[in-house]
Amino acid sequence: MSSDLNIGQAANSESTYKHIEYLGNGGIMEFNTTGPQKRVIEFEHNPETGCDHAWYFAELYLDTMPIDYFDHMEDHAVFDYQDVLKWCCSVLEQSPSAAAMLKEAAQKDWKVSMDDLNGGDYCLDTENKQLIIDNNGLGADALVRSAYFKNATLVMLAKALRDIWQEKRHGGFDEIYSPDNIMMMERVRAADLDVLAILVAWELRSEQYTDIWRHMIGSELGDMAMAFSGYLERDPTAQFNGQGLVAAFKQWFRDEARVNACDHDALEYMDEVLAISEMLNPFGKRRPSRMDVEILSCLPDKTAYLRRQGGEILCDPIYSAVDDEINQTHLFHIMHDLEAVVVEDVPFRDPDLARKIFPVESE
Repeated sequence: MSSDLNIGQAANSESTYKHIEYLGNGGIMEFNTTGPQKRVIEFEHNPETGCDHAWYFAELYLDTMPIDYFDHMEDHAVFDYQDVLKWCCSVLEQSPSAAAMLKEAAQKDWKVSMDDLNGGDYCLDTENKQLIIDNNGLGADALVRSAYFKNATLVMLAKALRDIWQEKRHGGFDEIYSPDNIMMMERVRAADLDVLAILVAWELRSEQYTDIWRHMIGSELGDMAMAFSGYLERDPTAQFNGQGLVAAFKQWFRDEARVNACDHDALEYMDEVLAISEMLNPFGKRRPSRMDVEILSCLPDKTAYLRRQGGEILCDPIYSAVDDEINQTHLFHIMHDLEAVVVEDVPFRDPDLARKIFPVESE
């Protein structure tokens, strides 16, 4: 059964429509959005540690190499970032979930490069369809000789492919939801990226690439990986009904540092939107519905692991409460700026009063 669902009207744009197809027994097929993309934030290239060249995923997707290629390299071998990315794509193709996302990125003409992002995992340029992966300040030779950084790059690429997948279907949240709801939806989306990285690592583990799972257990996502594998040990069917992924998703919200960092990034992003907008309030006014939340969990195999979880996520404060005082203050200032008219560095809530005190001279 198919149906069109109007999810509401975005600010300063036509209504956004999403086509959703239900599969019965819980599946929700992929859908496309005509809504706004995330706004692009400028990225400065580092000429000392970065790469000036980008490769189409279609090139990397077709030119595969053995998964153990770097395990047998000679000491004097020289590699470049294309070799790193080609190897990553070859490994990720062994995961059904990652392979589907990789194939779509290739079909949609996305490009990828590596650069020093000073601690950031990756950067998406949605307008030019370019992905920049962090090289941690390492050259290609040093990166491939480190098991840790090779696997870290794999995880970053898996998350980035999921973000590209989500971007095609959802775009940005800023023209749809109010600022507090933007923060909650960004949390759900960020948690989903980590959940998908864990799923990809588990699938690669099943394909005999066990290094990635050991890396995941020892990483900052280790608690989520343990929640996922622990649930599967108690109930092996949880791998197929999505409950293992739900356990990992809920674990994401139990780490305050993870939640606070996501909130900080969302608030910084909203500041960027305010800075480039000519409108007093460039954000939407909608609150997300249960379906809006659940749709973010649609997998490449057409199922949604958060099915029937949307109501709980919207109601439980663990998913939406802002407990960090700095983030609370930042959100308060954004909300205040949306209500105030600033003239000559003086904020006014009443635009008529602002004009009376600072009259605009007629030309």
